Amino acid sequence: MSSRAGDLVATVAEFGLWVTAAALIASAAGMRLPYDVLASSAATPGAVPVLSGTPDASATQLPTPSLAPTPTPVPTLSPLVRKFQAYLARKDFQFQATGTGTQSASGDNFSVDLTLAGSVSYKAGDESDVTKITSNGNTVPSDSVYAGSFAYERSNGGPWIKKPRKTSDTANWRIFLSPARLFVDTGVETKNGTALHRLEVADPAALSAEVDAIGTVTDSRVTIVFWTKADGTPVVMRMEATWNQQVNGVAAKVTSFNEFVFTKLSGVTIATPSNPWQWIVDGAAAITFGVPSNWSLTETNKSIGATTYEGASGAILYLTFDANGMTQDQAVAAVVAASPDPIQGRTATTVAGQPATQLAFHRAKQKDYMVEMVVVHGGKVYEVGFLGSGKDAATDALAAQILGTFTFTK
Repeated sequence: MSSRAGDLVATVAEFGLWVTAAALIASAAGMRLPYDVLASSAATPGAVPVLSGTPDASATQLPTPSLAPTPTPVPTLSPLVRKFQAYLARKDFQFQATGTGTQSASGDNFSVDLTLAGSVSYKAGDESDVTKITSNGNTVPSDSVYAGSFAYERSNGGPWIKKPRKTSDTANWRIFLSPARLFVDTGVETKNGTALHRLEVADPAALSAEVDAIGTVTDSRVTIVFWTKADGTPVVMRMEATWNQQVNGVAAKVTSFNEFVFTKLSGVTIATPSNPWQWIVDGAAAITFGVPSNWSLTETNKSIGATTYEGASGAILYLTFDANGMTQDQAVAAVVAASPDPIQGRTATTVAGQPATQLAFHRAKQKDYMVEMVVVHGGKVYEVGFLGSGKDAATDALAAQILGTFTFTK
């Protein structure tokens, strides 16, 4: 996998990971079929769902033309589907599930292949997810909690970031778990060593249209299947999908497969992380990032045009200026030339998927150690400096934590 593809891994996974992806958020209002008439599905030949759940012995099978395939019968709504819908309609519906999956994305000069493993907990509209994303032999953990009015997220073991919760954060599960969604009972089959009823979504075209209506992806093809017990209790869920999306401005075709095994349907709790960092949104600079909760905006470096957030554990200060056509190397050279102190460390890296250069130096006048990141993005040069509580290693670690949360909004 190319380095460019590696930069896109997190972004691709964000949209397609599990069914918590923003691309799969929608309501069930777009279901086109009437409640009592379902579209045909790829049922096992000869297995026709009936209202009683038991084959009608008096039914006479129509003769099959010798040169034509057996027509697929149009099933009616199974009592098991009604039980499943009733189960999902419970006010206290909750679950824990383990999941596995794969995802691939390809576009102009890049391709990404991911494997996914983790767990999901859901209760009364709140949710927590623990996920490991593996690509090219590297595994990155990603965690999230959505509770009340807030979302808490962290990546690769970094700090928890507290953000305002968006409607889309957990509405995506409701598209699959809506009691109004229609399914076809295609009969009993062995799944994970147990005889279970297979329920296929009745109208995948309508489901896919709902996904497209979100506006994040286009040309989606989404199907879901549940395996349930005879009383409608969900045991396994599978999602398969393809769609097109923009990944860091690059058109990509994504293929996703995810399967969940429900391990718990009661006694679920959603706990929020303690002492999460705050989320900073700077519209003028077109960036977002996280900082410790006890840091605050100050005017410490206002005279040089820099924005500063600081607290007992350190500070971040940043400014931007027009690149005027400068390349990354030229921008770094300009910053180095303007520094009154000699650069003692220089490392090529990435920030939010963009090529970046990290500089390190001890400031003689201030008698401290500073890490500075230089990034060219959107026609501007970003200078981002970090000061720790005193020790070089602590400042390096602080810079890495904050930079791991950085995103560009334009």
